[in-house]
Amino acid sequence: MRSLLFTREELLRHEAVLRRMLAQAPVFVFLTDRELRFLATAGSELAAPGLELEGKSLLDVLGAGEEPSSVLAAHYRALSGEPARYDTEWSHRTFEVRVEPAFDEEGASSGTIGIAFDVTGQRQEEEELRTSAERLRTLLETTSDAIYLKDADGRWLEANDAGLQLFHLSRAGYQGLTDVELASLSDFFREALLACYSSDQRTWAAGQVTRQEEAIPQPGASPRVVEVTKVPLYHPNGQRKGLVVLGRDITLRRMAEQERDRLLLQEKEARAAAEVARRRSEFLSSASRVLADSLDYDATLATVARLGLPFLGEWCAVDLTGEDPRVARAAMAHADPSKEPGAKRLEACVPDLEAPGGIAEVIRSRRPLVLTALAGEEGILALCDHGRAHLDVVRELGLRSGLSVPLVARGRTMGALTFASVHPDRYQDEDVRLAEDLAWRAALALDNARLYRESQEAIQARDEFLSIASHELRTPITALRLGIQRLFRLARGGAEPPWKTVATSLEGIERQGRRLTLLINSLMDVSRLQSHHIQLDLEEVDLSEVVRDVVAQLGGVLARTHTPLVLRADAPVVGRWDRSRLEQVVTNLLDNAIKYGARAPIEVTVALEDGTAVLTLGDRGIGISPDRLPFIFGRFERAVSSRHYGGLGLGLYIVRQIVELHGGTIHVESIPGQGSTFTVRLPLSFSPG
Repeated sequence: MRSLLFTREELLRHEAVLRRMLAQAPVFVFLTDRELRFLATAGSELAAPGLELEGKSLLDVLGAGEEPSSVLAAHYRALSGEPARYDTEWSHRTFEVRVEPAFDEEGASSGTIGIAFDVTGQRQEEEELRTSAERLRTLLETTSDAIYLKDADGRWLEANDAGLQLFHLSRAGYQGLTDVELASLSDFFREALLACYSSDQRTWAAGQVTRQEEAIPQPGASPRVVEVTKVPLYHPNGQRKGLVVLGRDITLRRMAEQERDRLLLQEKEARAAAEVARRRSEFLSSASRVLADSLDYDATLATVARLGLPFLGEWCAVDLTGEDPRVARAAMAHADPSKEPGAKRLEACVPDLEAPGGIAEVIRSRRPLVLTALAGEEGILALCDHGRAHLDVVRELGLRSGLSVPLVARGRTMGALTFASVHPDRYQDEDVRLAEDLAWRAALALDNARLYRESQEAIQARDEFLSIASHELRTPITALRLGIQRLFRLARGGAEPPWKTVATSLEGIERQGRRLTLLINSLMDVSRLQSHHIQLDLEEVDLSEVVRDVVAQLGGVLARTHTPLVLRADAPVVGRWDRSRLEQVVTNLLDNAIKYGARAPIEVTVALEDGTAVLTLGDRGIGISPDRLPFIFGRFERAVSSRHYGGLGLGLYIVRQIVELHGGTIHVESIPGQGSTFTVRLPLSFSPG
């Protein structure tokens, strides 16, 4: 009995110990019957301090404030033998209740046994964590930056929508894959993903945060520029933990920066262009002032040659055309005075207008031309229009590029202005325009200087002509007056004048009158020829007969000057011509031959050659120097000084005009000291106009 009581006491003591333990543990243990009334509880202070629970309904205690269905459902599952769990709120605290079936001694379900844990703090932490996670997820998904989380092996753990959209990835199928594995699934993003892998390796090698820019291609659009920040994470033991990748799309920023840079560059270029334009404008203004300073032709030429140096190059040449198709190098200059002697050798290297290309082409076409050295050449071959004769000089001067522009004034091409530089590809479009502007001003200045020189020469020629004309007119007038005065003296004498003396005086008067008439007619013919008012009276005329008549009329002159004449004009040469004008041609040619023939024999021949009348008149006099030959048919021109030989200098000019009015030509051949031969060719039938 005592052992049984001891045992009971011991059991009670153990029960008390157990109850104290349960009371101190953060749990509430309860037992219910099948009607869910509390049969026994432990730790009730935790659930309801100071509250007696035995005999009370579960719903009155644990289910208060809850939907009864959730509590009943859990306990009914437990009564049926299935463990269950649920959370419930009690006294502003959260409990997690775990319910299992309770069995009697026979193993039948007699109720439920439950354990309630106070999880108020845990649930609050979980709620806070859940709220924090939701906020973080919201932040990650709402940010425009791409965010990636990778493990130590580079496998993708998580990525936000912006990060997935950057590589056109879906939510499914990317986690657990590396960049290399993802690259094998997308040909389009292959290079970009492999570049990401290489960048990850550089970050791990650096062991610190890295930043770089990456260009990610986009289908049907321009690549997106992303500023990537990679943060390596490590365990406390130093082993790799993972990698955080942040990508910020800076495409618009880069585009804005590029636009800013473009605008800055445009502004810089505009400023530079404005500065160049200002310098060019100042250059042209200065050039205009310099060109306007002088009307001296030679001085203007020298000014033009030096005007563009060194602004447009190191070397310049001015090539001008004349009356004939030849070109003359009128001026040339070099920016370096020490190289002037060497550059002088290029004066003989004038353009050939018959040759293709080069400066000659500029003169022919009136279009500018940029010249460049050929591959392997050290100089511009195009500057050497006589082949390679002067290429050595061009090489010595180092001229590698050139620019030639036409000199055009008042619709007339005067020549070309050529610049050359030691710099390859020196001349651009703006240089061409500047050189054209300069050439236009230079051409006007040269043309003005030419016109001024010609006007001065014309004034000088006019003064000389007036002096000569007054002398030529005074001579026959003086002779006329002397003859008339002699006749007056004879008449006042009262005696019968000797008729021979009278005849001689009258003959002299008649001769001087004829000479005066010829001089006046010559002046009038010049006026008519200039105004194109000469009319031809065409008729059947025998040129041989005309020549014979003129020779007869000048017989007295030939006799007085002791000039022999050989005439070959026996066969008739008939054509439709103006007889009086032909007589004027023959007279002027004979008069010219007598004047300059030095009393040597004159030969005159009239012939018919291939249906053309040919008049040849040759003398053995003083001849004409070669430099005067191109000018002897001009107005007031003569082969020698008027001081030694009289005349107005109009005879040959009138001859040429009359011959050309008949559709013919006149040509002269002469050797100084050996004489001259004039050849006139006239078509037999000519219809003017």
